[in-house]
Amino acid sequence: MRREVIKSVLKIMIPSDKYVRALVLVALMVCGTAGVKAQKWSVKTNLLSDAVTVPSLSMEHRISLRWTANLDVEWMPLYQSRNRYLRTFKVQPEAHYWFRAPFTGPFLGPSLQWRLYNMGNLPVFHTSDSRTQGWLLGAGVTAGWHFTLSNRWGLEPTVTLGYAYYNCKRYDEPRSRIPIDRVKSSYIGPTAASLQLVYMLK
Repeated sequence: MRREVIKSVLKIMIPSDKYVRALVLVALMVCGTAGVKAQKWSVKTNLLSDAVTVPSLSMEHRISLRWTANLDVEWMPLYQSRNRYLRTFKVQPEAHYWFRAPFTGPFLGPSLQWRLYNMGNLPVFHTSDSRTQGWLLGAGVTAGWHFTLSNRWGLEPTVTLGYAYYNCKRYDEPRSRIPIDRVKSSYIGPTAASLQLVYMLK
């Protein structure tokens, strides 16, 4: 029954690339059969990134009565359609302090973020007729709330506020290999947002 539920969620929320889907499915199955204890582990996927065809997978583990350790990963090795493409990889480790109890209600904690990206001819991020390639490094604070849907399932909207430094090259055409500009800049404000679909491992 567990495998059928997970497969159904993956078909809806995760892009159709069979290799990406297989990787996420294997991770879920391994974690689900690892003999973990109640309310100590959760596996999640960010519905916002999934909706724009960037697969995501998160793991969270309770380390004390009020604290959990969380790791978010997003990975799109290649998306290409009609001269548009997107490649990105993100790692975002966090620590969550729960004001009630782990996986219940509000939480707050420090966050780090590292991302590689290569975007071309997309209608967003100012790349409609160009390409941008670079990396981003950030640090901040993540706030969120865990809404319990059932004994196993939940939703977690989160937002991260903080500092981000990005270093990228810009190209005048999506397939050009000669950069026309190099941008190094910093930013303070929202650096990440998610709507996590949570599955509790017991």
